[in-house]
Amino acid sequence: MSNFYDNDETPSIFDVAMAYENGGIIRPKTNVVVNTNRLWYGGKSTVSAFLATAYDERGNKIDSMEGYFLEPQVDYDSAKVAGGDKAIMYGTYNVVPKIELERKINKKRRESGEKDVTLRYDWYVDDVPGRSGIAIHGGTNGDHTSGCLLLGDAFEYDERVNDYKIKNSTTKKDELFRFFSNYGRNGIKINIGL
Repeated sequence: MSNFYDNDETPSIFDVAMAYENGGIIRPKTNVVVNTNRLWYGGKSTVSAFLATAYDERGNKIDSMEGYFLEPQVDYDSAKVAGGDKAIMYGTYNVVPKIELERKINKKRRESGEKDVTLRYDWYVDDVPGRSGIAIHGGTNGDHTSGCLLLGDAFEYDERVNDYKIKNSTTKKDELFRFFSNYGRNGIKINIGL
């Protein structure tokens, strides 16, 4: 069995168990940081550039990818209003897989006697002040999001409607989700810029 740590340390029993799940390879405890900058503002939407970077447990950069997010229009006075159709407040948040957020939500729902929910998308921005259900998913324009982040590898401005459209959303979504799955084992953070 190969040892990722490439040193004289003996892997823990957890590392060994994970190695068997991963075909005999001990995988590093990596994390991902996604940095965004909101740069283009339209009538119904906002476009930001993003850079997702994967780091190993020692903080060394091991991979990165870039793209664009399309969000609803920015209005910081309304950003924390539940159910609002505006971009979320700038800040740093955790990105969690659907199953983790479902567990968290359903635990609270069971305590209050409510039925479990099933979430629709694969990845969510968690603990956004005043908001819930902020997903990262595919789509093409501001009508396809009410706070969520739509992915693309390009965008264009449509003067007729004073708004932006994101391009190749499904391809970029699949690429980012593979990146999260491959490198986000030790956590994923997203820094939403102004």
